[in-house]
Amino acid sequence: MNIAKFPRKTHMSATFAAARSLVFSLAVCAASSACASAAAERRQEEAAVQQESTAAELLKKAEASVSVGDTTRAEEYYASALKAGADPHLIVSKLLVVCVADQRFPAAIEYAEQYLYRRPNDLDIAFAAASLHAAVGEVSRARELLDRVLRQAPEWAEAHYALASVLRAEGDALELADQHDLAYLKLSPDGPFAETARARLNRDVR
Repeated sequence: MNIAKFPRKTHMSATFAAARSLVFSLAVCAASSACASAAAERRQEEAAVQQESTAAELLKKAEASVSVGDTTRAEEYYASALKAGADPHLIVSKLLVVCVADQRFPAAIEYAEQYLYRRPNDLDIAFAAASLHAAVGEVSRARELLDRVLRQAPEWAEAHYALASVLRAEGDALELADQHDLAYLKLSPDGPFAETARARLNRDVR
């Protein structure tokens, strides 16, 4: 009788042992997954901190280059900072400044247009890009950008003046140019371009 029951007891003990082993294995697996997930999060955080640190250091080096008049080196550092994750609006604005300082308008235009391709509603950069295009005689693109700016910011006085200038350069929309000069004078009657705007309007009347 005892001999007959022994295999059953052994079988049940083996079953319990297998169950305990399975539970333990699942627990280990779950713990490993949790640890792996936590480790991955830590790696991401460390990478983000390192990236921020790298971008900040590159930005400092760019500013240092600007302070000694080395705009070429400054451009390189700014471009690297942009790739390292620095604020795109800030860096592109600074890239435009250093490129214009060297009168490298095509390079400045390229930086601005690449930025606007991803962020077309950044009006500050759009206005700067329009000014650059106008400076190199690309009045059609300048007009397109200024139209975009004024659709979203109709109270921007300087944009009205800039568009009036572009339209006069095109030579086929003088009445519309007058409207934008008048808009500029209405918004900024004592502004830095008020005298020129009035002179253009008086010349058109004569």
